[in-house]
Amino acid sequence: MHSIKEEIHQTLINKIDDQILQAKLDLSLAKESRDSDTKSSAGDKYETGREMMQREMDKLSASVDIYQQQLGKLKTIDPLRSTDFVTHGSLIETNFETYYMAIGMGQITSSNRTIYVISPESPLGTLLMGKRVEEGIELRGRKIIIKQLI
Repeated sequence: MHSIKEEIHQTLINKIDDQILQAKLDLSLAKESRDSDTKSSAGDKYETGREMMQREMDKLSASVDIYQQQLGKLKTIDPLRSTDFVTHGSLIETNFETYYMAIGMGQITSSNRTIYVISPESPLGTLLMGKRVEEGIELRGRKIIIKQLI
């Protein structure tokens, strides 16, 4: 079962690496576009366009920072480590879904299984942290029982 946890972990790292590369490419293209834009006789239009491009570049730069923070958090996880309780890096099989406690990434598919990658700071993550096999939580009227920890 550790192999699926390693696979999930590597899938997440690859996905974030791809997001970083794409955001950096988009940022580079936006800078190139801004720098190649020539000043027109309609000065206000030119300044407005440059300001909009700068806002987009700021947004892309912030995205790169967020992705790098997420990657840093993932790299602190040892996917071979198992514990008797839910912690950062736990693969949690419940009576409903399977969760990977890492970062807020949402649903991914690995080995034809649907895994929900959640952050320890999320409402569900907060409730699950520290729980053990056969312990449960209640969330939105559902009683979620931990069946296995990997």
